Amino acid sequence: MSTDKFTPLVGYWCLPNGHLNDDDRHVLTDLYLPILGTEAFSLYLLLWEKIPNKEVITQRKSHSELMSLLGIDLKRFYEARIKAEALGLIRTFEKKDDLGSYYIYQLFEPLSPDEFFKDDLMSIFLYEQVGESKYRLLADKYAHSDLILKDSNEITKDFLEVFQLSNSDLINTPTEVKNAQENFAENSEVKKPVLNEKEIPQLDWELISDRIQQLFKIHPDDLLENQELILSLHAFYGLDEITLIDLIGKTCDIVNNKIDPDRLKKSVQDRFEKNANISVKRQTETVEKETTTTDFNRSDQLILQQAKSMTPADFLAAQKQKSGGFIGTVESRALRDMAMKTYLPASVLNIMVYYILQNSPTLTLPLMETMANDWQQNNVQTPEQALQRITDFQTKPRNPKRRYNNNRTRKVEQATDWSKVKAKVSNNQNQENNRNNLQDRLKRLRNKDN
Repeated sequence: MSTDKFTPLVGYWCLPNGHLNDDDRHVLTDLYLPILGTEAFSLYLLLWEKIPNKEVITQRKSHSELMSLLGIDLKRFYEARIKAEALGLIRTFEKKDDLGSYYIYQLFEPLSPDEFFKDDLMSIFLYEQVGESKYRLLADKYAHSDLILKDSNEITKDFLEVFQLSNSDLINTPTEVKNAQENFAENSEVKKPVLNEKEIPQLDWELISDRIQQLFKIHPDDLLENQELILSLHAFYGLDEITLIDLIGKTCDIVNNKIDPDRLKKSVQDRFEKNANISVKRQTETVEKETTTTDFNRSDQLILQQAKSMTPADFLAAQKQKSGGFIGTVESRALRDMAMKTYLPASVLNIMVYYILQNSPTLTLPLMETMANDWQQNNVQTPEQALQRITDFQTKPRNPKRRYNNNRTRKVEQATDWSKVKAKVSNNQNQENNRNNLQDRLKRLRNKDN
C-alpha cells in the first residue's frame, strides 16, 4: 500500500508503547508544541484517545473519523502525521487483511526533559522556534539540581525491607504470574542494548552474514536490525558462529525470510536450560593468567578467576551445580535481562550472581537492579572492585538500610551467631554466680542468728 493510495476510507489502528501521563502532557505542551504545531499536536493526543479497549482488529475505524474530529483534510492530516513521526512520537506501519488495507500507528511517549535538552536536534530546533529568552525560561523550568543531595545520607527502604513475600512464592513463582510475565514479554519491544566491545569475545560477523543469506535467504538489512540481539546472545550464552547460524535458521520466519527475535531468544534459553539442568556440562576452568592481588584470600581469587573466564550463563550454571540446585526460567530470564541492559560488565555481573546465591536460593531482578544501581553510582567496573564493594558492605557497622537483601526471604537455615551464644553463656554463668552468692549470704545470716 503506497501513500498515493491513502484515502479517508482507509482504516487505522492505534498501538500504545507505554502510557501517556500528566507529566508527559506538560512536556508536550512546553517543548513539543512549538515544533509540532497545533494540528500535529492535536492529532498525536487524539490517537492516544483512540486506543481500543479490546483487540478486535476487524472493528477498526476509518481515517475520515479522525479528519472530521480535527477539522482538516487529507493533505493536512498527512503533514501533521509526518511531523509527529519525525519527532519520534509515532511510528507508522502499513498492513492488509481480508477487509483491506489499513495503517497501524504505534504511539510513543515524549522524551523526558533531560533527554530532550541533551538532544542536539530537538533542543536547537526548539531554540529556533521560540527564541533565546523563551528557550532559557523553558530550560530553567526543567533543570533539576542534585546539589541539595550533597552530604546527605539516603535512608530509602528497599522493596523487600517493606513488603514481605512468602518463601514458597518467591522461590516457585505462581503459574498465573508466570503466564502474565510471558504475555507481557511477548508484547513488549526489545530494548536495544549498548554492548561493551571489550567484554565480548570476537565474533566472525562476516561468516554469519554470508551463511545466513546463502542458507535461509535472509536479507542483510534484517540481519543488521537484529545484530545487537545476536551479539548479546553470543556474549551472554557464549554461543559460537555455527551454533548461532543453526539457531537462527531453526527459528526464522520461512515465509517472509526474516529473523524471529522472540523465537530465537526462547530457543537459545531452552537450549541453555537443558544443558545446565539435564546434561550438566563440566566447566573446564581455563583461567587467564593475571597477577593476583594480595588483597583477597585464596577463595576470593578463585571466584575472581571464574568470574573473568565464564559467561554469565555458564557461571550461573556452575554456581547452581555447586549448591545442588537447578536454574529456573524466571531467574535465567532475570539474569539475561540484566546482562542485555549492560549496566555492568559480564565479569562484574558474575560476582553479583555469586553474592546473591550465597544469601538466597534464587536470583531476583529487583535485588539485582538494586545492586547494579549501587555499583554504577560507586563506579564499580571490575570484578575486584565488585568483590571489594561487597566486603565493604559486610564489614561496615550493621545498618538494615544498607543491606542489599532481606533475610526474611531466605529459605535456608540461618547461621548461628556465635558471639551471641557466648554472651548468652556468659550471662547464664553470671546469673548462676549471683544465685550462689545469695545462698552463701543467707547461710551466713542464719549462722549469725544462731
